[in-house]
Amino acid sequence: MAFRELRNFCETMRALGYNRIISMENFRTPNFELIVDIIEWLMLRIDPDCDVNGDIEEERQRVAFIINVTKFFLSKTRIKLNMKKLYQADGYAVRELLKIASMLYKAQTSSSSEINEARLDLSLNTKLQNLKSARELASEITDSGAKLFDLLSREKDLKEARDKALAFLDNISRNLDSNAEQEYIRNCIRDIINSQTGSLSQMEKMLEELEKDEKNLETKIKKRSVELERAEKRIKSLQSVRPAYMDEYERLEQEVEKLYEVFVVKFRNLTYLEHDLESYRVTDEKKKAEVDKDLDDARNKIKKSEEDQLKAGDIFEEGERIEGNEIRFEAARPTEARNHNRRNYAQEESEDENFIDDDEEEGSGESQEEEEEEELEVDSDSGDNNF
Repeated sequence: MAFRELRNFCETMRALGYNRIISMENFRTPNFELIVDIIEWLMLRIDPDCDVNGDIEEERQRVAFIINVTKFFLSKTRIKLNMKKLYQADGYAVRELLKIASMLYKAQTSSSSEINEARLDLSLNTKLQNLKSARELASEITDSGAKLFDLLSREKDLKEARDKALAFLDNISRNLDSNAEQEYIRNCIRDIINSQTGSLSQMEKMLEELEKDEKNLETKIKKRSVELERAEKRIKSLQSVRPAYMDEYERLEQEVEKLYEVFVVKFRNLTYLEHDLESYRVTDEKKKAEVDKDLDDARNKIKKSEEDQLKAGDIFEEGERIEGNEIRFEAARPTEARNHNRRNYAQEESEDENFIDDDEEEGSGESQEEEEEEELEVDSDSGDNNF
C-alpha cells in the first residue's frame, strides 16, 4: 500500500464529511472495526434506506458482512471490490475503499453546468428507486435471455416432435371414421399408466423398507439411550464413592515426599563430601610431590658429599708419594678436610632428619661413628710411622 493512496483516502473522506478523524497510522495494522464503520457510512451515503447489519463478533458474521457489502456496491455503483483485501482490514482494504470514495468525491465536486436542470429537480430517492427498478428489469432480461437460449438449443428435437404431433392431429381430423389414431392414443395412455403403476409399486416397496429402517433405528436409539443413562448413573456412583485404597495412597504419597526430601539432603551432603575428599587428595599429592623433591635433593647432596670425600682421599694418596716431611704435613691436611666434611655431613643429616626414616638415621649415625674411629686409628698409626 503506497503512502500516496493512504493520504488521498484520508483527504477524500475528510472532504466527503466523514464524522471521524482518520490517520494514516490507523491502517498500519489490521483495524476491522474502523473499516466496518467506513463501509457503513459509505453505504448510507449511497443509499440512505439500505439495511446495514454491523454484527462482526464472530468470523462467519464478518465473512457474511463482507459478502453483502461487495454485492451492495456491485449492484449500486457497478464497482467490483476484492473481498479478500477488504477482510484484511489494512492498507489493501483502503485501496479498495478508495474506489468508492473517489466516485463519491467526483460526484460531489462535479460542475453544476454539466448537470441537467431536470435531474436537479429529482430527489436522490427517486433516482435510486428508478435505478433499482432498472436493475431489476436488467436482471429479468438476462434471465429471460438465458432461458430462451436453452430452449433454442433444444429446438431441433422439439421441432421433430412438434411435426409428428401436428401430422398426427391432421390424420385424426381427416379420418374421423377410423379408430387407429384413437387406439394409438389409448395404447399410449395405457403404457403410461402401466409405467406409473410400476413406479408406484417400487415407491411403495421403498417406503416399506424405509419404515423398517426407521423402526430399527428407533429401537437402536432407545437401546443406546438406555445404555447411556445406565453409564451416566454408574459414573455418578463412582464419582460419589471414595476408593478403598485412596487413604493408603495418600499416606504413601506423603511418605514418598519425606523420603525424597531426605534423599535430596543426603545426596547434597554426599556431593559436598566427595568434593572435599577430592580437594584433600589433590593437596596430599602436592605435599607428597614436595616431600619426594626434598628427598631427592637430600640424596643428591649426600652423593655429592661422598664424591667430594672420594676426591679428597685420592689427593691424600698422591701426597704420600712426596718427600717425608712434606708427606707428614700433607697427610694432616686431608685429615682435617675429611673431619670438616664429616662435620658438615653430620649437620646436613641432622637438618634432613624430618625427611629420612629413623632407622636410616640411626644406621648412618653408627656408620659415621665407625668410620670416624677407623679414620682416627689410621691417622694415629700413620703419625707414629712418620715419626
